[in-house]
This record gives sequence, C-alpha cells and structure tokens, in this order.
Amino acid sequence: MTSFNLKIIALITMFIDHIGSVIFPNHFYIRFIGRLAFPIYAFLISEGLKNTSNIKNYVKDLFILALISELFYDICFNTSINLFYNTNTVYTLFLASISIYFYNKINTITIKYLCLFLGISLSYIFKTDYDILGVLLIYIFYFSKNKYNYLTYGIIWVNLKYLNNISSILYSKFNTNMYLSNTYITNSLGLYLFTIIPFFIIFYYNGKKGKNIKYLFYLLYPLHLFILCIIKLFIL
Repeated sequence: MTSFNLKIIALITMFIDHIGSVIFPNHFYIRFIGRLAFPIYAFLISEGLKNTSNIKNYVKDLFILALISELFYDICFNTSINLFYNTNTVYTLFLASISIYFYNKINTITIKYLCLFLGISLSYIFKTDYDILGVLLIYIFYFSKNKYNYLTYGIIWVNLKYLNNISSILYSKFNTNMYLSNTYITNSLGLYLFTIIPFFIIFYYNGKKGKNIKYLFYLLYPLHLFILCIIKLFIL
C-alpha cells in the first residue's frame, strides 16, 4: 500500500461523503463511507511533514488551498460564508502542520509544546473540520514510531470521537427509561465502525511514495467543492 494508493482511497471516499451530504442528505449510509477519508488524510499529512524537503512551502501550500476552498465549502455545508469559522478540513491540516513546523524549529522545550497546544486551541476557536481531534490525530501519526502505534492510538482516537454516541447507546440498553431510535443506533454504530477501518488500511502502508499526485489533490479538492456548489445552487 503506497501513499499514492492511500491518496486515491481518501479522495474517492471524500467525494462520496460530500456527494452524500450535499445531494443525498437523507441517505445517511453514504456518510459511513466518508469516514475513511480524514484519518487517511491525517496520516498522509504527517508523512508529508516528515519527508518534505521544504516544510515551509508545504505549510504555505496548505494554507492557500484552505483559503481557496473555503468559499465553496461554506456554500456546500454552512449557512453563511466565513473564511475563518466552521472551516474546511484543510484548515485542520494546516493548523497541525504549522504547529509541528514551529515545534521542530524552536529549541525551548516549553515553547515547543506550547506550539502544539496552540494548534489544538486554534482548531477549536475557529471550529475547523474535526477541530481538536483532527489536529490531535495528525500529532499522533507524526510522533508515533511504528504502525502498531498507529493502530492502537487510532482506535483510542475513534473511541474518543464517538464516546458520546456509544455511551448513549450503552446507557439506553441498561436504562429502560431512556429511548434511542433504531436509526440513531444504526447511524452511530455505522460511523464508529467505518471510522476504524482506515487505521487498518494505514497499517499496510509500505513506506513507498508511488505516483506523485500532490498537485492533482490540490486541484481536485476545490474543484469538486465548486461542482457541488453549482449543483446545490442551480440544480437541487
């Protein structure tokens, strides 16, 4: 499993997720497939940060991509347009990346960890997609030493993400006074299980790059959002 293979899986599952959200919002099962995308992107970003020859340009490119994509993202998924609030996933990738950049650049241990804390804090303040947990996952991948840690910490991360959903289901099962609809239970379990899958896919990453589609991703991310905007504004 090369990074090229991972990028293709992430792109396809992200497209399916966004199509489901914008065009088929009542077919929630489509969103299950989309849960594969973010963990893979988080992993790829961490690998990119480890292997890039120019981390400053890498971070700058992410910020530009986030800005370019935000207008289309807001039209697709938000009720108002705001370039710096309720933002797209690339902002999350950017905040984690720039935090790691300064972590590596600064020698003072306290300030190094402050940089990481600021990345998490800013993701919460600006409500980036996946916010705190999104930045945290990139940190996990970046600082973990082997694929077994990816899998272990990844499953812990999934449990943290869906802690409220799973605890509600378990509580309802043991408390007859609490009712949860079958739809809620099915959706919660579907999201939970499908979010675990990408960590097993990442486990088989072989460390090889494969074909280079970096700039194809940079093009396809805003382009697919633009197409969904057109569909939402003029067809739906």
